[in-house]
Amino acid sequence: MGSVYPRGSKLWIKYKAPDGKWVPKPTYLDVGQEKKAQAVLDRIEELVKQGVVPEDGTPPTLRRYAAQWIARRRQEGMSTVDDDEARLERYVLPSLGARLLTNDDLRPRHFRDLVQSLTTTKSAKGELLAPRTVHHIYATLHAMLQDAVVDELLETNPCLLKRRDLPRKRDKDPKWRGGAVFTRSEVEQIISDVRIPEDRRVLNALLLLGGYRFGEAAALRVGDYDPTLKPLGRMLVTASFDVKRHAEKGVKTETPRQVPVHPTLAKVLATWLLSGWQRMMGRPPRPDDLLIPSREGRHRNVNHALKRFHEDLERVGLRRRRIHDSRRSFISLALADGARKDVLKWVTHGPPGDIMDLYTTLPWSALCEAVSCLRIDLLEGKLIELPRAVAVGAEADFGTVLGTVESPVAISERLQLLRERGGRDSNPRPPA
Repeated sequence: MGSVYPRGSKLWIKYKAPDGKWVPKPTYLDVGQEKKAQAVLDRIEELVKQGVVPEDGTPPTLRRYAAQWIARRRQEGMSTVDDDEARLERYVLPSLGARLLTNDDLRPRHFRDLVQSLTTTKSAKGELLAPRTVHHIYATLHAMLQDAVVDELLETNPCLLKRRDLPRKRDKDPKWRGGAVFTRSEVEQIISDVRIPEDRRVLNALLLLGGYRFGEAAALRVGDYDPTLKPLGRMLVTASFDVKRHAEKGVKTETPRQVPVHPTLAKVLATWLLSGWQRMMGRPPRPDDLLIPSREGRHRNVNHALKRFHEDLERVGLRRRRIHDSRRSFISLALADGARKDVLKWVTHGPPGDIMDLYTTLPWSALCEAVSCLRIDLLEGKLIELPRAVAVGAEADFGTVLGTVESPVAISERLQLLRERGGRDSNPRPPA
C-alpha cells in the first residue's frame, strides 16, 4: 500500500513498482489536496496491477502516452501522424509532458494556458503561429486525450475549451483568399496552351473542370471513366493518393462519389486516351492503368506537380497560385454560371452527412446539369465521332468516344516537336 506525503508545499506519492521497489513521484498537487493525491495513487496502483505501467515502475505521463499514441497511429497508417508528432513534440510536451495522465494532474486550465501561450509563440521561421496552426495543435491534443478516455486511462477529456478560448481563424494575408482563383480566360488558357506539355494540360483540365482534389486525380484509373453515360460521362472517385505514405487511401470524406465529366473535359480525355496516353507511355492504356500517370508510370507527386505547375503558369504569363486553387475556381465559376450550390456540393464533396441525405440520391441528370452550367471551352479544336473499334486499348469497351481532328493547336504542337527533334517525327501520331 502506497502513501501520500508532503514535500514543501506540494504532495508526493510513493508506491511499489512491479519489481518490488518503492517509487516516489510528485503529484503537482498542493498540500491540502490529499484526497486528490490519494485518488492519483489509487489510479497508479490500479494501472500497475493491469500491467500498463512499465517494469521500471514509471507512472504514465502525457509524454509516455503520446509516444504510444503516435506509434499506434503510425502502425494504423494514419496519414497525419508525422504532423501530429511534430505538433506534440514542438508545442505541447515541453510544458505538459511530465504531467501524470490523470484527471487530477491534467486540468482544463492547463490547456487553456497552453493555447494562450501559443498565440504569442513563434515558429521556426521566427513568425507568430497562425491561428489555424493553433487550432491544429489543439485538435491533435484533444484527439489524443479522447483516445486516452477510450483506453480508460482518463475518466473525461480534460482538453475541452470554450470557443472564445481559441483564436479566431483568419488568413495571414487578408488579401490572399480573394485572389486564390483562376478567371474563366485563365482556365481556358491553362487547358489549351500548347506551351504546356499535353499530360499537364490534361491534369489541369481534370482539376479545373472536375473539382477534384489533387490526390483524387492522381489515383484515377482509366476504367473509372465511363463516357457512354448520358447526358454526361461519369468519373467514379473512390480513392486518393497519399504522397507521404506512397499509397492510395480512401477519399477525404470517406464517401466515394460520381462526378459528371464536363463536355470540354470529355474532349480533352478523348484525345488523351485515343493518342496522348500512348505517345507518353509507349502503349495503349488499359482499364486498370492510371488515367494521368507520371512519365515514369507512377502516381503523380503533388510536390513535384506544384513546381511544374508554377513553371507552366510563368511560361504562359500567369501569376502563381496553388494547385488546390483549381478546386476553388471550379466551384466559384460554376456557381457564377448558375449551378445550384446544394447540387454542386454533391459533385465536389459527395452526399452530405445528415440523416435525410442517407435516404437521398440525386438524379444523375441533376448532377450533370450543375456541371454543365460551367461555361469553359478549349480555345481551338473541332470534334468528330470515332467508332467503337478505336476505344481505349483492346481490352476496354468504351462504346462511342469523342476525338479531335488535327486542329491548328495540334498542328502547331507537332511542328514545335519536329523543330526540337531536328525535323524527325520520332513519335508520330497513330493513324485514326
